[in-house]
Amino acid sequence: MPDSIWIETGKSLAMVTDSVARAVIPLSGKNDRNGADHVCVEQMRSSLNQLPYEMYVVIGEGEKDEAPMLYSGEKLGQGGPGLDLIVDPLECTSNFAKGLPDSMCVILAAEKDSVMHVPGTYMEQILLPLAADPGPEVFDLPRAEILKRVSQVLSIPVSELCVIVQNRPRHEHLIQEIRAAGASVALIESGSISAACDIFARPDGRYNMLWGSFGAPEGLVLGFLSRANGYRFYGRIDPHNEKTIQEAKELDIFEKVLRGDQWISGSGVLVMTGLHDSTWLRGVRRKHKGDKIDYTTSTVIWSLGQKLELECSNGRFH
Repeated sequence: MPDSIWIETGKSLAMVTDSVARAVIPLSGKNDRNGADHVCVEQMRSSLNQLPYEMYVVIGEGEKDEAPMLYSGEKLGQGGPGLDLIVDPLECTSNFAKGLPDSMCVILAAEKDSVMHVPGTYMEQILLPLAADPGPEVFDLPRAEILKRVSQVLSIPVSELCVIVQNRPRHEHLIQEIRAAGASVALIESGSISAACDIFARPDGRYNMLWGSFGAPEGLVLGFLSRANGYRFYGRIDPHNEKTIQEAKELDIFEKVLRGDQWISGSGVLVMTGLHDSTWLRGVRRKHKGDKIDYTTSTVIWSLGQKLELECSNGRFH
Protein backbone atom coordinates (compact mmCIF):
# COMPACT_ATOMS: atom_id res chain seq x y z
CA MET A 1 0.00 0.00 0.00
CA PRO A 2 1.14 3.60 -0.56
CA ASP A 3 2.51 5.40 2.47
CA SER A 4 -0.52 7.69 2.58
CA ILE A 5 -2.80 4.67 2.99
CA TRP A 6 -0.65 3.40 5.85
CA ILE A 7 -1.03 6.75 7.60
CA GLU A 8 -4.81 6.50 7.27
CA THR A 9 -4.63 2.96 8.63
CA GLY A 10 -2.56 4.34 11.48
CA LYS A 11 -5.26 6.88 12.28
CA SER A 12 -7.79 4.06 12.59
CA LEU A 13 -5.46 2.15 14.88
CA ALA A 14 -4.82 5.32 16.88
CA MET A 15 -8.48 5.31 17.88
CA VAL A 16 -7.80 1.87 19.35
CA THR A 17 -4.69 2.82 21.32
CA ASP A 18 -6.38 6.00 22.55
CA SER A 19 -9.34 4.00 23.85
CA VAL A 20 -6.96 1.60 25.62
CA ALA A 21 -5.10 4.49 27.23
CA ARG A 22 -8.28 6.08 28.55
CA ALA A 23 -9.58 2.75 29.83
CA VAL A 24 -6.47 1.79 31.81
CA ILE A 25 -5.22 5.12 33.16
CA PRO A 26 -7.32 4.86 36.38
CA LEU A 27 -5.04 1.93 37.35
CA SER A 28 -1.87 4.02 36.98
CA GLY A 29 0.54 3.57 39.88
CA LYS A 30 -1.72 1.16 41.79
CA ASN A 31 0.68 -1.80 41.63
CA ASP A 32 -1.82 -3.99 39.78
CA ARG A 33 0.13 -5.36 36.81
CA ASN A 34 -2.33 -8.12 35.99
CA GLY A 35 -5.39 -5.96 36.36
CA ALA A 36 -3.95 -3.23 34.14
CA ASP A 37 -2.84 -5.71 31.51
CA HIS A 38 -6.27 -7.35 31.50
CA VAL A 39 -8.01 -4.00 30.94
CA CYS A 40 -5.67 -3.15 28.06
CA VAL A 41 -6.06 -6.53 26.37
CA GLU A 42 -9.85 -6.54 26.57
CA GLN A 43 -10.18 -2.93 25.40
CA MET A 44 -7.75 -3.46 22.52
CA ARG A 45 -9.49 -6.64 21.39
CA SER A 46 -12.92 -4.98 21.50
CA SER A 47 -11.75 -1.89 19.59
CA LEU A 48 -9.80 -3.82 16.94
CA ASN A 49 -12.85 -5.99 16.28
CA GLN A 50 -14.76 -2.87 15.21
CA LEU A 51 -12.32 -1.96 12.40
CA PRO A 52 -12.87 -2.75 8.68
CA TYR A 53 -9.78 -4.93 8.31
CA GLU A 54 -8.96 -8.62 8.48
CA MET A 55 -6.19 -8.58 11.06
CA TYR A 56 -4.03 -11.44 12.25
CA VAL A 57 -2.04 -11.21 15.47
CA VAL A 58 1.39 -12.51 14.46
CA ILE A 59 3.06 -11.44 17.69
CA GLY A 60 0.83 -11.17 20.74
CA GLU A 61 1.13 -11.68 24.48
CA GLY A 62 0.32 -15.35 24.78
CA GLU A 63 -0.50 -18.62 23.13
CA LYS A 64 -4.00 -19.56 22.05
CA ASP A 65 -4.70 -21.51 25.25
CA GLU A 66 -3.77 -18.46 27.34
CA ALA A 67 -6.78 -16.35 26.36
CA PRO A 68 -7.96 -13.69 27.26
CA MET A 69 -4.51 -12.55 26.15
CA LEU A 70 -4.25 -11.36 22.55
CA TYR A 71 -2.68 -14.56 21.29
CA SER A 72 -0.53 -15.29 18.26
CA GLY A 73 -2.79 -16.43 15.44
CA GLU A 74 -5.89 -14.61 16.68
CA LYS A 75 -8.06 -13.12 13.93
CA LEU A 76 -9.66 -9.72 14.52
CA GLY A 77 -11.72 -7.13 12.66
CA GLN A 78 -14.83 -6.89 10.52
CA GLY A 79 -13.12 -8.08 7.33
CA GLY A 80 -11.36 -6.16 4.58
CA PRO A 81 -7.69 -5.61 3.70
CA GLY A 82 -5.44 -8.18 5.39
CA LEU A 83 -2.93 -6.99 7.98
CA ASP A 84 -0.33 -8.63 10.19
CA LEU A 85 -0.32 -7.22 13.72
CA ILE A 86 2.26 -6.99 16.46
CA VAL A 87 0.51 -5.83 19.61
CA ASP A 88 1.70 -4.73 23.01
CA PRO A 89 -1.41 -3.43 24.79
CA LEU A 90 0.68 -2.29 27.77
CA GLU A 91 4.34 -1.68 27.03
CA CYS A 92 6.34 -1.22 30.26
CA THR A 93 3.76 -2.90 32.48
CA SER A 94 5.98 -2.65 35.58
CA ASN A 95 6.58 1.06 35.04
CA PHE A 96 2.86 1.65 34.68
CA ALA A 97 2.05 -0.27 37.84
CA LYS A 98 4.71 1.67 39.76
CA GLY A 99 3.75 5.06 38.32
CA LEU A 100 7.09 5.41 36.50
CA PRO A 101 7.68 6.97 33.04
CA ASP A 102 7.63 5.44 29.55
CA SER A 103 4.57 3.15 29.51
CA MET A 104 2.41 3.19 26.37
CA CYS A 105 0.02 1.23 24.13
CA VAL A 106 1.57 -0.14 20.94
CA ILE A 107 0.24 -1.60 17.67
CA LEU A 108 2.29 -2.30 14.57
CA ALA A 109 0.38 -3.21 11.40
CA ALA A 110 2.23 -4.58 8.38
CA GLU A 111 1.49 -6.14 5.03
CA LYS A 112 -0.06 -9.58 5.31
CA ASP A 113 2.54 -12.35 5.61
CA SER A 114 5.46 -9.89 5.85
CA VAL A 115 6.23 -10.32 9.57
CA MET A 116 8.68 -13.00 10.63
CA HIS A 117 7.28 -15.24 13.36
CA VAL A 118 9.44 -15.38 16.49
CA PRO A 119 9.23 -17.40 19.72
CA GLY A 120 8.26 -15.71 22.96
CA THR A 121 11.85 -15.30 24.09
CA TYR A 122 14.79 -12.91 23.91
CA MET A 123 16.58 -11.49 20.91
CA GLU A 124 20.15 -10.22 20.86
CA GLN A 125 19.83 -6.75 19.35
CA ILE A 126 21.84 -3.78 18.23
CA LEU A 127 20.59 -0.46 16.90
CA LEU A 128 23.15 1.92 15.39
CA PRO A 129 23.45 4.59 12.67
CA LEU A 130 23.03 3.13 9.18
CA ALA A 131 26.38 4.44 7.96
CA ALA A 132 28.13 2.52 10.75
CA ASP A 133 26.63 -0.81 9.62
CA PRO A 134 29.29 -3.50 10.20
CA GLY A 135 27.26 -6.21 8.47
CA PRO A 136 25.63 -9.38 9.81
CA GLU A 137 28.83 -10.41 11.61
CA VAL A 138 28.12 -7.57 14.06
CA PHE A 139 27.68 -9.86 17.08
CA ASP A 140 31.03 -11.55 16.45
CA LEU A 141 33.10 -8.37 16.16
CA PRO A 142 34.97 -6.79 19.09
CA ARG A 143 32.62 -4.36 20.76
CA ALA A 144 35.29 -1.68 20.85
CA GLU A 145 35.52 -1.89 17.06
CA ILE A 146 31.80 -1.29 16.65
CA LEU A 147 31.92 1.69 19.00
CA LYS A 148 34.81 3.11 16.99
CA ARG A 149 32.81 2.80 13.76
CA VAL A 150 29.87 4.66 15.30
CA SER A 151 32.10 7.40 16.68
CA GLN A 152 33.66 7.93 13.26
CA VAL A 153 30.27 8.15 11.56
CA LEU A 154 28.98 10.63 14.14
CA SER A 155 32.29 12.56 14.16
CA ILE A 156 32.57 12.38 17.93
CA PRO A 157 35.09 10.59 20.16
CA VAL A 158 34.13 7.22 21.63
CA SER A 159 34.16 8.87 25.05
CA GLU A 160 31.13 10.93 23.97
CA LEU A 161 29.04 7.92 22.91
CA CYS A 162 26.19 6.74 25.12
CA VAL A 163 24.71 3.26 24.69
CA ILE A 164 21.32 2.20 26.08
CA VAL A 165 21.50 -1.20 27.81
CA GLN A 166 18.94 -2.97 29.98
CA ASN A 167 19.97 -3.33 33.61
CA ARG A 168 20.15 -7.12 33.80
CA PRO A 169 22.85 -9.58 34.99
CA ARG A 170 23.06 -11.04 31.47
CA HIS A 171 24.49 -7.72 30.28
CA GLU A 172 27.31 -7.50 32.82
CA HIS A 173 30.09 -8.24 30.32
CA LEU A 174 28.54 -6.02 27.62
CA ILE A 175 28.40 -3.10 30.04
CA GLN A 176 31.99 -3.68 31.16
CA GLU A 177 33.27 -3.78 27.58
CA ILE A 178 31.41 -0.63 26.53
CA ARG A 179 32.82 1.27 29.48
CA ALA A 180 36.30 -0.21 28.99
CA ALA A 181 36.24 1.19 25.45
CA GLY A 182 35.56 4.63 26.92
CA ALA A 183 31.87 5.01 26.08
CA SER A 184 29.00 5.68 28.50
CA VAL A 185 26.14 3.35 29.36
CA ALA A 186 22.56 4.43 30.07
CA LEU A 187 20.82 1.67 32.02
CA ILE A 188 17.09 1.11 31.64
CA GLU A 189 14.89 -1.25 33.63
CA SER A 190 12.41 -1.82 30.80
CA GLY A 191 10.99 -0.16 27.70
CA SER A 192 13.31 -0.88 24.78
CA ILE A 193 10.80 0.55 22.28
CA SER A 194 10.52 3.83 24.16
CA ALA A 195 14.30 3.98 24.58
CA ALA A 196 14.83 3.50 20.84
CA CYS A 197 12.23 6.17 20.07
CA ASP A 198 14.21 8.56 22.27
CA ILE A 199 17.20 8.01 19.98
CA PHE A 200 15.12 8.72 16.87
CA ALA A 201 13.16 11.65 18.28
CA ARG A 202 16.23 13.45 19.63
CA PRO A 203 19.09 12.94 17.13
CA ASP A 204 21.16 15.53 19.00
CA GLY A 205 20.23 14.07 22.38
CA ARG A 206 22.20 11.98 24.82
CA TYR A 207 21.75 8.49 23.34
CA ASN A 208 23.42 7.05 20.23
CA MET A 209 22.87 3.27 20.28
CA LEU A 210 20.86 0.48 21.85
CA TRP A 211 22.53 -2.86 22.57
CA GLY A 212 21.72 -6.09 24.38
CA SER A 213 19.25 -8.94 24.69
CA PHE A 214 15.67 -7.68 24.80
CA GLY A 215 12.28 -9.22 24.07
CA ALA A 216 12.03 -10.69 20.58
CA PRO A 217 8.65 -9.07 19.75
CA GLU A 218 10.03 -5.66 20.72
CA GLY A 219 12.97 -6.38 18.44
CA LEU A 220 10.67 -6.63 15.43
CA VAL A 221 9.22 -3.21 16.29
CA LEU A 222 12.73 -1.75 16.59
CA GLY A 223 13.61 -3.30 13.24
CA PHE A 224 10.68 -1.50 11.62
CA LEU A 225 11.56 1.79 13.31
CA SER A 226 15.17 1.52 12.16
CA ARG A 227 13.98 1.45 8.54
CA ALA A 228 11.86 4.56 9.09
CA ASN A 229 14.67 6.55 10.72
CA GLY A 230 17.88 5.80 8.84
CA TYR A 231 19.33 3.36 11.35
CA ARG A 232 20.49 -0.23 11.10
CA PHE A 233 19.03 -2.94 13.30
CA TYR A 234 20.31 -6.48 13.65
CA GLY A 235 18.70 -9.19 15.71
CA ARG A 236 19.47 -12.80 16.57
CA ILE A 237 17.11 -14.98 18.58
CA ASP A 238 18.51 -15.65 22.07
CA PRO A 239 16.36 -18.54 23.40
CA HIS A 240 15.95 -18.86 27.16
CA ASN A 241 15.03 -22.57 27.28
CA GLU A 242 14.87 -25.78 25.24
CA LYS A 243 11.31 -25.08 24.11
CA THR A 244 12.21 -21.76 22.50
CA ILE A 245 15.39 -23.24 21.00
CA GLN A 246 13.24 -25.84 19.26
CA GLU A 247 10.72 -23.22 18.16
CA ALA A 248 13.49 -21.09 16.65
CA LYS A 249 14.82 -24.12 14.78
CA GLU A 250 11.37 -24.96 13.44
CA LEU A 251 11.00 -21.36 12.24
CA ASP A 252 14.45 -21.60 10.61
CA ILE A 253 15.76 -18.56 12.46
CA PHE A 254 17.96 -20.22 15.10
CA GLU A 255 21.40 -18.53 15.21
CA LYS A 256 20.53 -16.35 12.19
CA VAL A 257 21.42 -12.65 12.26
CA LEU A 258 18.77 -10.67 10.39
CA ARG A 259 18.28 -6.99 9.55
CA GLY A 260 15.17 -5.01 10.37
CA ASP A 261 13.91 -5.35 6.79
CA GLN A 262 14.25 -9.11 7.06
CA TRP A 263 12.31 -9.41 10.31
CA ILE A 264 9.52 -7.32 8.73
CA SER A 265 9.93 -7.34 4.97
CA GLY A 266 6.91 -5.25 3.98
CA SER A 267 5.67 -1.74 4.63
CA GLY A 268 3.45 -0.85 7.54
CA VAL A 269 2.65 1.60 10.29
CA LEU A 270 3.46 1.80 14.00
CA VAL A 271 1.04 3.48 16.42
CA MET A 272 1.94 4.40 20.00
CA THR A 273 -0.18 6.24 22.56
CA GLY A 274 1.50 7.42 25.74
CA LEU A 275 0.25 6.40 29.19
CA HIS A 276 2.95 7.98 31.35
CA ASP A 277 5.19 10.80 30.13
CA SER A 278 8.47 10.00 28.43
CA THR A 279 11.07 12.37 26.99
CA TRP A 280 9.50 12.09 23.53
CA LEU A 281 5.79 11.28 24.11
CA ARG A 282 3.33 12.77 26.58
CA GLY A 283 1.17 10.57 28.75
CA VAL A 284 -2.55 10.78 29.47
CA ARG A 285 -3.73 14.08 30.94
CA ARG A 286 -6.88 14.24 33.07
CA LYS A 287 -8.92 17.30 33.96
CA HIS A 288 -11.70 16.95 36.52
CA LYS A 289 -14.90 18.88 35.90
CA GLY A 290 -17.23 18.06 38.74
CA ASP A 291 -18.16 14.40 38.38
CA LYS A 292 -16.77 14.31 34.82
CA ILE A 293 -13.18 13.72 33.68
CA ASP A 294 -11.78 15.05 30.40
CA TYR A 295 -9.01 12.92 28.91
CA THR A 296 -6.30 14.09 26.52
CA THR A 297 -3.87 11.65 24.93
CA SER A 298 -0.84 11.97 22.65
CA THR A 299 -0.20 9.50 19.84
CA VAL A 300 2.63 9.01 17.36
CA ILE A 301 1.95 7.36 14.00
CA TRP A 302 5.14 6.19 12.28
CA SER A 303 5.15 4.81 8.74
CA LEU A 304 8.26 4.14 6.67
CA GLY A 305 7.85 7.54 5.02
CA GLN A 306 6.57 9.92 7.66
CA LYS A 307 5.82 10.57 11.30
CA LEU A 308 2.57 12.10 12.51
CA GLU A 309 1.85 13.37 16.02
CA LEU A 310 -1.76 13.65 17.17
CA GLU A 311 -3.63 14.89 20.22
CA CYS A 312 -6.96 13.36 21.18
CA SER A 313 -9.54 14.81 23.57
CA ASN A 314 -12.17 12.40 24.87
CA GLY A 315 -11.83 10.14 21.83
CA ARG A 316 -11.68 12.90 19.20
CA PHE A 317 -8.45 13.71 17.39
CA HIS A 318 -7.49 17.27 16.59
